[in-house]
Amino acid sequence: MSPRWGRAAGVAGVLAGIALGCWSALGPPQTWEGAARWPRHALALGSLGVIGLGARLVFPERDGGGAGKPAARNAAPADTEGTGT
Repeated sequence: MSPRWGRAAGVAGVLAGIALGCWSALGPPQTWEGAARWPRHALALGSLGVIGLGARLVFPERDGGGAGKPAARNAAPADTEGTGT
C-alpha cells in the first residue's frame, strides 16, 4: 500500500473509531443493561483498537526498530580501534 493510501485509511480508521467510541459511550448502547453490557464494552474496546491501528497506519515505523530497540541513528558507535576499553 502506498503511504498516501495508508495514511488516508489510517485517518478514516481513527475517525471511525472515535465515532464508534462516542456512539457506544453516549448513544443507544447506554441503555443496554444486563447481559447486553458485554457487547457494549466489546464495542468500546474495539473502537480503541481501531483508533490504535489507524494511528499506526498514519505514522508507520520507518527504521524497523520497535519500542524496545534503539534506532540505528541513536545506537552507540562501535569500537573501531579494537582496544576493547
